[in-house]
Amino acid sequence: MCIFIRQLASLNCEQKMHVYLDLNVFDRAEKLDRLEVPERAYYDKLVRLIQDKKVRTAYSNAHLNDLFRGYQKNPGYTSGHLNHIKKLTGELCICQYWGNAKATWHYRDIFQFFQEKQQEWDDGPADFDDFVKEYIDLSPEVSLIYEMYRRIPLPGNFKDGYSDPLFGVMFPLSKNQPNYYALQADIYNFQCRLKSDFGLYKSFRSKLLNGLNKLKNNKEFLKVINKDAPDLPKHLEIQTIFDIYTPENKTSENVLYDRVLDAYFKFDLSGYKSDGHYNNMFDDGLHTFYAAHFDCFITNDDRCKYKAEKTYERLKLKTRVIKIDQIDEICNL
Repeated sequence: MCIFIRQLASLNCEQKMHVYLDLNVFDRAEKLDRLEVPERAYYDKLVRLIQDKKVRTAYSNAHLNDLFRGYQKNPGYTSGHLNHIKKLTGELCICQYWGNAKATWHYRDIFQFFQEKQQEWDDGPADFDDFVKEYIDLSPEVSLIYEMYRRIPLPGNFKDGYSDPLFGVMFPLSKNQPNYYALQADIYNFQCRLKSDFGLYKSFRSKLLNGLNKLKNNKEFLKVINKDAPDLPKHLEIQTIFDIYTPENKTSENVLYDRVLDAYFKFDLSGYKSDGHYNNMFDDGLHTFYAAHFDCFITNDDRCKYKAEKTYERLKLKTRVIKIDQIDEICNL
């Protein structure tokens, strides 16, 4: 696969403010001539700061994810959006590539990058069986591993979970084929459905929150927590339950990526300023991760702003989160 990338030897940060823009900010700046006062003045100042090279910005694959969802509904506007982002960023890109310990800064053709995303979507696996087949095609011995999973039965009490209707929605294959291959397939297929079925995501999140709230009010459970962590405050927050009882799974070689997305998702699942769409939530978390590499993050999305601020506060990161009407503040950072 040929990718046109002009690698940066280094970033010249002298006398430049590095500002990460949410897609909604790029979008409004693109409509500058149609904006009313005072909004137009804010975006005019932002654009001039970028053009005068007093502020440097960049695009990321999170922006392309946002644009791709719009492209699927109406592809006619995508080229204009990409051209506008190209103009403001000079095609400076920050991206977390699979297996890398740090996000990569480089110049990359934004149209080529977006085209690659389209190709990945078209060629992506339809379900878990397709996903496994791709690995078997690359390494035939993998088939022996998955055949072994088919022979390992699930615990006998697993079937008790089907008394809950949502459990049946989550694990339909495992009901008729109670083995570990079917369980992996159900988990994979369910997380794929969460990305496109907004109603399912809301039901799943509501179920999770109800369960956590019940735990908060369970005296026996609180006794166990107080025993395990005696220094915790009496009024237990859902975030604290997550921190104590969720495993610290490594999803990336980049520690910052894991920490930012983990914190962001937990704040979203805590129920305040939550997003009803899984894809929006994930990409806002990704924007928050990329913005952590900048001095300032400008977003007009109240939900994203709140969770990004809470995430940076929790992780002691210095990135400032503002809305466009606070544009004057970046000169004082």
